[in-house]
Amino acid sequence: MPKSTKPWYIDFFSEDYLEIYEHTFSAERTNLEVSFIESLLELPQKSMILDLCCGQGRHAVALAKHGFNVTGQDLSSDYLRQVEEHAKTENVHLNLINEDMRAIPFNGVFDAVINIFSSFGYLESHEQDLSVLKAIRTSLKPGGLLLMDLINREWVIRNYDETEWRETLDGNVHLEHRNLDLITSRNHIDFTIIYPDGTRKVTVGHHIRLYSLTEMIELFRLTGLTIKSYFGSFKGDPYSIDSKRMILLVENPSSGQKTQ
Repeated sequence: MPKSTKPWYIDFFSEDYLEIYEHTFSAERTNLEVSFIESLLELPQKSMILDLCCGQGRHAVALAKHGFNVTGQDLSSDYLRQVEEHAKTENVHLNLINEDMRAIPFNGVFDAVINIFSSFGYLESHEQDLSVLKAIRTSLKPGGLLLMDLINREWVIRNYDETEWRETLDGNVHLEHRNLDLITSRNHIDFTIIYPDGTRKVTVGHHIRLYSLTEMIELFRLTGLTIKSYFGSFKGDPYSIDSKRMILLVENPSSGQKTQ
């Protein structure tokens, strides 16, 4: 079978992704994340929020239930169908956009954009990642906020292990194979799923560009955005090299306000 020429993020975000990461998507975790998002954004109800790379809509649906006007954007039409079903179950309405993160079809609309669970650094180059931030800034109102949740590059390096495995409740074993390229700062991770009958499935995996806090601040500066604060967890812990997460609150300056 010929090797796929499609970008990894086209093939990876499927049922394999949901199976591999299902154990992380607990209601308790979602509630903690949404509470922290709301406390940082400090927005009144009916504010316009874009959940960029919304996936299955864990945060988008919860925010809509809390009275916000939420748009979910994702490249996966399958995930957006799941969001739509979830929203119907919870009796809320979301505006759903099936589009690449570089192409946000709004100008000056949103009070806030959220980008959660390491949904940045997917693209093929530094310049393409920068184009995402430019699209985000264009979509924000003056004074609007961007909240990004990334895995902390320093934590990944400090805790690097080439192989890890986990057994699921249904008896499957997930083998995680990592290859961290320190020249490109790109973390290549592939998964092998071993089923109870011994059969195996190798996934396409993900290959994410990891950014340091210093690099992110520079990207924001180049885009005309201003970083306001940063945290190491959704509990509000201070950011450090031992923080697994890097949570960034960023502002689109008001008209006439100088950027960094």
